[in-house]
Amino acid sequence: MILTKSLLSTVRNCPEKLAVVDGHHRYSYKELEGRTAKLKESLKKLGVKKGERIALLLLNDFRYLELIYGITAMGGIVVPLNTRFSLEENAYVLNDAGVEILYVNKEFLPIVDELKKRVSGIKHVILSENRDAPELNEYSDIHSYEALLDEESVEELVYEDVQEEDVAGLFYTGGTTGRSKGVMLTHKNLLTNALHVALNFEYMESDIYLHAAPMFHLADQASTFAVTLAGGAHTVVRQFTPKDVLHVIEKEQVTAVMLVPTMVNMLLHSADFEKYDTTSLRLMLYGASPMATGLLKKTMTMLPDAQLFQAYGMTEASPVLTLLKPKDHIINGTKEEEKRLASCGKPVQFIEMKVVDEEGNEVPIGQVGEFIARGPNVMKGYWNLPEETSQALRNGWFFTGDMGYKEEKGFFYVVDRAKDMIITGGENVYSVEVEQALSSHPAVLECAVFGVPHEQWGEVVRAAVVLKQDTAASEEEILTSIRPIVSNYKVPKSIEFLSELPKSGAGKILKRVIREEYLNQKTTT
Repeated sequence: MILTKSLLSTVRNCPEKLAVVDGHHRYSYKELEGRTAKLKESLKKLGVKKGERIALLLLNDFRYLELIYGITAMGGIVVPLNTRFSLEENAYVLNDAGVEILYVNKEFLPIVDELKKRVSGIKHVILSENRDAPELNEYSDIHSYEALLDEESVEELVYEDVQEEDVAGLFYTGGTTGRSKGVMLTHKNLLTNALHVALNFEYMESDIYLHAAPMFHLADQASTFAVTLAGGAHTVVRQFTPKDVLHVIEKEQVTAVMLVPTMVNMLLHSADFEKYDTTSLRLMLYGASPMATGLLKKTMTMLPDAQLFQAYGMTEASPVLTLLKPKDHIINGTKEEEKRLASCGKPVQFIEMKVVDEEGNEVPIGQVGEFIARGPNVMKGYWNLPEETSQALRNGWFFTGDMGYKEEKGFFYVVDRAKDMIITGGENVYSVEVEQALSSHPAVLECAVFGVPHEQWGEVVRAAVVLKQDTAASEEEILTSIRPIVSNYKVPKSIEFLSELPKSGAGKILKRVIREEYLNQKTTT
């Protein structure tokens, strides 16, 4: 199971099939192979050897595909950088990974000099833009991606001394709970996940997949290799905006897309939604964080032709562990069917999952504990972090840090991150439950629930809320609306109204940042 083989099998089976659509760039699978082969040879001339790390600081770009396949074909390790990270955060990742070659888009050129000051190991910076990019005239010490390819004549892609257990990529966690860690994923990890996705989503040659979520994140890459395996086409939006996504869906007749809940929310509430034809969509994957049941129902109503899949997982699992399939997305059903909309589904093929207590013992059906999982898509470990690796990987099981329960029919429910669980007066409060209640208020666009220290109760529940445009609601009105839904001790003691919630590059709400800002504000007032 080598990433290069997955591309070459599609090249062999349908060489003239359209592979890439990105603006005026349109390449067949045979052309994609040729460009990837040239990319690989250009890296060899720059001195890259097996095991070396190559970083990508790129927005969504078809070259992402060439880079992943080309780098891994020679045994190199891809290090996708979070485009929302600060300068210091990306400098940390580059130093931690020991990166020597950095690919960038023009948007990141202004920070290259500062990155090079902080990361002494960088030897080459390569601008991944068209041949006529004017920025190439402004930065004499930066290579041109396309010029490097033009120097090569090779047309066939081959892989060299690569094994399935070799690390293919270092994927740094989003830092939602602390310092980012480099997750080592092997060729086997990533291709096992691709098989999970291809099998369950039933990707076909006729599919056109839109990279709308950031390509650096595994939430999007869950489909990257699967679509290639099936011979489908890849199209992109450079950065997510509702209008751009809707435009590309209509123009390219997109059939499949992955969106995180915050993106779905923005798309459905966009003034442009009704202006575009979205009926080509046959499949929409959502995940990376829970989706409020109300938003889920709205999605199913406004995109009736799209089958919905919820994927639950994490970077350490390449990333998919469970799926909630279209047949389980039932609105206006029985009480049990309605509840199931909040489930993350059942484990995918080859994956085992259990719910355990603090001692690692499996808990009874319906009892909350920590999810643990094992399977061929679970990471090799954390880069240069043996202690953290041994904590996460125990006796063949990966301890996810997510809290939840399993019901009698085998469906799993996430209730919180272990680190986000709030303990107030000795009672556990799971923020997801409270967020679901808050989201049921018609004026709430998005929200986050978090705990803050309290002398008497240990912690108390607080909330941050963003209201929908042109709506109004008071704190008391919202809190009153949820009191019949959740127990009194779960009701937030106060609401902070914000214009937007801080998010990671993958669209996850950063509760840690909200909590810190709240505490800092209270300290200074």
